[in-house]
Amino acid sequence: GCLADGSGKITISGQEVEYTYTYDVDSDNKNARTIQGFSTGAQSKMFDDCPGCPYKDFEEFYNYYGEFDYANQWVTAALSGESTSFTNGNADFRTYSTAGRREAVKKGTAYMSVWMYVIRELEDAIDDCNVECTFDCNEDAVHAWDEAVAFYTGSEEGSDGSGDGALLYSLADKRCQN
Repeated sequence: GCLADGSGKITISGQEVEYTYTYDVDSDNKNARTIQGFSTGAQSKMFDDCPGCPYKDFEEFYNYYGEFDYANQWVTAALSGESTSFTNGNADFRTYSTAGRREAVKKGTAYMSVWMYVIRELEDAIDDCNVECTFDCNEDAVHAWDEAVAFYTGSEEGSDGSGDGALLYSLADKRCQN
């Protein structure tokens, strides 16, 4: 999972060695990516400033909710116990129990924010693909595809997919069981 702000220990599966780390979320996040940023950056990355913009899936969600950062607004409202003010699909989290709000945060984070960013990475891979390429010239497309798989899977699945993750792969496994 994510590193805790401050310090801690990481034990890597299959290895008995503990790795001690220090981590400052403001200075050590070299990629500057956050799950919240997947949504707050959506307008530029999926609607305005990409070769294939607007991306069709994102445009449908934008048209429905009426907000570019709909996932962020959903999660933020659930965390604070407020209501959303979308064009469609509103929720009044003032009427939810703590457990209900917690589920809305978890599901909104994964199913709204991360899912759309996975789709964005797949669309980016298509944008980056050079169909005229015959050898060693589609690294950007491959990298974007790899990122989509990484965000879909998460970091806690393990090498054989039997881990206990919190992102889309794990949630899909859980939905298949029920």
